[in-house]
Amino acid sequence: MTVHVLDDYYLAITLLVTVGYQLSGFAIAWTLQVWVVSLPVVILNSPAVTAGPVPDFGTPADIIGVIIWATGWLIESEADIAKFRWKSNKPPKWQVMQKGSWRWSRHPPYFGEIMCWWGIWTLSLSPTLKHGVSSGAQKAQYAAIVSPLLTMVILIFGSGIPTAEKPQAKRIYVLSHKEGASGDELSGWPAYKEYLRSTSILIPIPPAIYRPLPLFIKRWVLLDLPIFHFDEKTEGPKALEESRPRE
Repeated sequence: MTVHVLDDYYLAITLLVTVGYQLSGFAIAWTLQVWVVSLPVVILNSPAVTAGPVPDFGTPADIIGVIIWATGWLIESEADIAKFRWKSNKPPKWQVMQKGSWRWSRHPPYFGEIMCWWGIWTLSLSPTLKHGVSSGAQKAQYAAIVSPLLTMVILIFGSGIPTAEKPQAKRIYVLSHKEGASGDELSGWPAYKEYLRSTSILIPIPPAIYRPLPLFIKRWVLLDLPIFHFDEKTEGPKALEESRPRE
């Protein structure tokens, strides 16, 4: 009996240490991400920059930065509102959102957010472009480009596109190939493949322009990479097997 008590005790300790380690790792990673993403604003307000003559608002960098940021904010806001309204109508599970900016991009909110951070970085460069700060401060402001770059990496290769593309394709494939699928569900997978061929993965492009583009351009310039695609030949059978009810 004593052995079992000790086993439970050590199991509880191991569980607490494991959970604590994972939570601390998440907290550190999240804090580092927030710090890096906010670097343009942090450096802009640092003594190294504010100690020198700060140009009045209205420089070319200010105007360009505001335009980029506002465009991104409008795209992201419109996309989120349109998606919310679409989901509120409870569309069939085999359908995908293709209204508003979603007709031109499969992930317009991510594109809008990326534009916002590029706009903030551009907006923060005025002191450097006016040569009103030291060379060290100039280098720091230029180095803050890691902020929009990190945002791009996270949304394109991390918690953004990868968490949406394959799961959505898998869901539609299973609905289209399950036993007893309705006529609409059967047509869902062919329609989805046509949707992929016609709709840019990130940068909003009219389907009439995007559809005829060479595959090389779609993949390696517009970033519709193979890693985002659900392979019906290799992944389809496994997805169908997982979807079957367990006896």
